[in-house]
Amino acid sequence: MAAKKLGSRSKKPIRQTRIKIHLPNEDRYGEFRGIILYADFAQMDGLYLPAQILTLSSSGERKFILLEKMTDEDIKNVTGKFEVFAHNEKEYKEATQHLQQLGKKLEDKINRLPATAINKDGKLEVDTEGIMDSVIFRNIAKIAFNYLAKTKSAEYALAPKFDVIRNYIITGNKPTSKLVAIERGHILADETNKKYFLEGHIFTTETRGSAVISKMSLTNMFNFYYVVHLGDLGPMWHDIKSGHAYSLKEDRIIPLFSPTYLTITSKLKRIFGYPRT
Repeated sequence: MAAKKLGSRSKKPIRQTRIKIHLPNEDRYGEFRGIILYADFAQMDGLYLPAQILTLSSSGERKFILLEKMTDEDIKNVTGKFEVFAHNEKEYKEATQHLQQLGKKLEDKINRLPATAINKDGKLEVDTEGIMDSVIFRNIAKIAFNYLAKTKSAEYALAPKFDVIRNYIITGNKPTSKLVAIERGHILADETNKKYFLEGHIFTTETRGSAVISKMSLTNMFNFYYVVHLGDLGPMWHDIKSGHAYSLKEDRIIPLFSPTYLTITSKLKRIFGYPRT
């Protein structure tokens, strides 16, 4: 079986090992219910359907297994009824030919994603599970620190008040305080779970009390953003707020005019919003 199209037009989808995406296990998705998907971050809401098989046990239990994670011996040991899924006809044919070479008999049948799976807005609803670990958090901290150095100067970022975050980035040693956190919602205040103004990355530096923090949203496609505690200003407080966004659609950097409004322009429209505080 194959899905003719699941929204992705990228020739090189980015297959994330720390994000699990699948279709909900609901009847409206037909035989595709529960299927494994990859995120294609080259475009907003891009999805890719990797080649996989669906095994059906005698009790009716369904289980999807990615072919890229199966050895030839694993495939030979698959018993009972199973079905093949892939992103398009070409990839489906390649997968089935390999299975046939290993002695597996397959039905010459390709099913499509049912129309009931698509929402009225033309989008496909998926379940997403993020896997966050120290590697992710250290990289987020490094991006935030580099943005601070870019906007405030390297000399400023080398000040002693940023020693803790620098040490964490360089050594990976866990500090006593939490430096990277996840907060629900959106950096752009007028955005909601169903309404996005920007397809791209958002970076800000601002103060929260006496702390210098960075808010970051990568791809701006999820209902959360990262908050990085960079350091503390101490008694000498001053406003260091700044923000920029990278538009995937326009392939350019857009300054976010703080502290009141940010302006995003394109050939078609001008949208106004303001940063959350």
